[in-house]
Amino acid sequence: MNKPSETDAVPAEVSQDDMSSKLDASEQELTKEDENISMITPADMSEEAQKEMYAKIIDYNKCMMKNRTEYHEPGVRPETVADKTLKACDARLDELKVVLATNNVNHDLSEGMAKTIRQRAARKLMSNIMTLMAGEASVVNNAPAAPVTP
Repeated sequence: MNKPSETDAVPAEVSQDDMSSKLDASEQELTKEDENISMITPADMSEEAQKEMYAKIIDYNKCMMKNRTEYHEPGVRPETVADKTLKACDARLDELKVVLATNNVNHDLSEGMAKTIRQRAARKLMSNIMTLMAGEASVVNNAPAAPVTP
């Protein structure tokens, strides 16, 4: 009952030469992949390229913090305003990615950098919008009552 059946496959022994040839092939594939990955960071870029990168970041941040008229319209949802602002400014962030790609900065690093910049700007934008709306609500709630004339 507990005897193994004759149909059970017995693993074939792998020769040392087969194993080393498989390892060599996989090492060559890894080496080719490593050669295609850029290890350049923004710090490695030329001074001129860094200035261009910082200009794009500043331009994006200015766009995100621009005081838009939608902020002051009554009944406007903060999420809607933030979404419009993010969409309007995303082109500037794409320009930053182009600058980084042109200077052969590591793709994952440049994507992470753009993501981090966008997240920080979005948090700051939402904070500013909510503060503005809270201030407007406070003014409306604390407004003195209109004088009653007899």
